[in-house]
Amino acid sequence: MPRPRSFDPETVRDRIAEVFTAHGYRGTSLAMLTEAAGLGKQSLYNAFGDKQTLYLQSLGCMQQRMAAAQGVIEAAPTGRAAIEGFFEGIATLCSHPDPAVHTCVVSSGLLEGIEDPAIASDLRSKWQATRGLLQGAVLRGQADGTIRNDLPASDLSRLLVTLMSGLRATGRVVDGIGELRSTVRLGLQMLWPPP
Repeated sequence: MPRPRSFDPETVRDRIAEVFTAHGYRGTSLAMLTEAAGLGKQSLYNAFGDKQTLYLQSLGCMQQRMAAAQGVIEAAPTGRAAIEGFFEGIATLCSHPDPAVHTCVVSSGLLEGIEDPAIASDLRSKWQATRGLLQGAVLRGQADGTIRNDLPASDLSRLLVTLMSGLRATGRVVDGIGELRSTVRLGLQMLWPPP
């Protein structure tokens, strides 16, 4: 008769996701994963699958973080407020001292250039979902007059995901949130209608 599991699968998935986020796919060893999970190699694989499967599950965990950003966007009174709230959250995350917080597993995975087809496809899909979320906020702002409408929302959303990815890198070399907020203010000025 199999022994009942003595661990919480969601907690283990979150810990594994933090390791992949901090160290990347290639930089994460099996020893790091087993230590984070508190499980032996065979128990880890039996419960969660191989490294590829663990990484794909980690991408799913990070999608839960995006749900919080979606809540900020949906609760904002205008498209502009939605974009500003989203980027305040990103700046806050990027200034955090813990690499598992200030790094985005999707951005780092894309930069790593992971060749595994399933992982590469999921990374692209997650990036597109973030762009879609931002494009929705841009369209709302264009409709309510708080975001310029002389440029296509698709172009502006691409600019925003590029700004977001750049903040992830910048957050690794600047101290504190002030410089990140300043960068956000400058970047977002391109979206506001002229006075």
